[in-house]
Amino acid sequence: MMDTDRLDAELAAIDRISAPDAWAVAAYRTAVARSESAGGPADLESSLALLERAAELLTAARSPIEHGRLLTAAANCHRLLGRPDRAAELFERAAGLIVERVPPIERAATLANQGLAQIDVGRPTEAIELLTRAIEFVADQHGDEAGRVHGAALVNRAQAHQSVADPASLKASIEDYRHALDFFDPGSPQSGMALHGSGAAMMELLRGGHDPVLVDEAIDAFSRSLRILTVNSFPFQHAVVQHSLALAYERRAGPLDRARAMACVETAMSMFDPRVHQAQWRTAASALERIERALEESRPGASRPDHFVWLLAATTVDERGGLLRERLLPLSRQPVARVERALGELTVALTALNEEEYTVVVRSLIPVLMELPDVVLESACASLCAAHQATDDVAAYDGALDELIHELLHGPQRVRVRDLLETFGWTRP
Repeated sequence: MMDTDRLDAELAAIDRISAPDAWAVAAYRTAVARSESAGGPADLESSLALLERAAELLTAARSPIEHGRLLTAAANCHRLLGRPDRAAELFERAAGLIVERVPPIERAATLANQGLAQIDVGRPTEAIELLTRAIEFVADQHGDEAGRVHGAALVNRAQAHQSVADPASLKASIEDYRHALDFFDPGSPQSGMALHGSGAAMMELLRGGHDPVLVDEAIDAFSRSLRILTVNSFPFQHAVVQHSLALAYERRAGPLDRARAMACVETAMSMFDPRVHQAQWRTAASALERIERALEESRPGASRPDHFVWLLAATTVDERGGLLRERLLPLSRQPVARVERALGELTVALTALNEEEYTVVVRSLIPVLMELPDVVLESACASLCAAHQATDDVAAYDGALDELIHELLHGPQRVRVRDLLETFGWTRP
């Protein structure tokens, strides 16, 4: 059974009248589990109802610590339900009951929750004071839990500093994010979010002037975040970071940076659902329009796929492979018609390159295609055949493709790709 099912069963087995304290503790554990796995508001309201009944038994007068923990759990539910004022009130009441009665790590966690609630209601100065106290409580503690609380409090204080938004506060925010990374596993989601936060604070600081070193640091932070908040595991967060990286490239404005920015923002838009992520999609669309206008000045009349393949041809082999994966992996989850259309546009742009550039790009494309679902490989083979046929030098492109297949693929993979190409009208040179 799922944990929530098991906890529900354990709660049902306890008689609330004859064993009130045991029932209340079981209700607390069940409510927390329900809220952590909540699929919507109804689950959170169910958790709140349980917590309220438990609080009637474990009262503040009789069981202050337990009552404070119940208030904390209820505050988290209200926060998730979009009720920041109610959450802040409950966190404050919980802190009043808990802070002087529990060990340092729980004191720190309680104050950190209270600080986070103050951020939500727009009181960053109060939040910074509470979070600084939390950090002081846990600073000399050891162990995984202490590290987790310390790192989380630093991230929350960084967010509070960031919301103040003056240069000194933004610099303090960046330092807190960097310090928080010392307490998280390098590959954890917490590290990915802290890296994104630090990059975002750097970008805000850059609004006040020109600092090439700082924009490079922001790009590095976003790039590292993307390697953790992957497209498979954290699609929404991945799209958000892609958009942030696009803005950083746009800000740096090096020779290939606008094309990089376009590639990033296109990836972000492909992952935002405009029905669900309206604000994010519109912001990304606005950035794409702005970047496209800037690119039009240097390459009038070029399409988005043209800009993408020119970037692929001009960059390093490592970046080329990463760009192709970022483009094709989200595409592989789209309907077949959309896959075919996108790959058709990409291959037409490829055959607008000269033969040397075409070979450079397709040498990176073939291994990426072999990693993806068959629908992408089949569509790519069909699109390459059609794009070759539409050129004035079919033999040259067919020959270059055949040499790359021979170079890069072996055994069944080589046979598979050649069979697919022949299916779509390709004649091996």
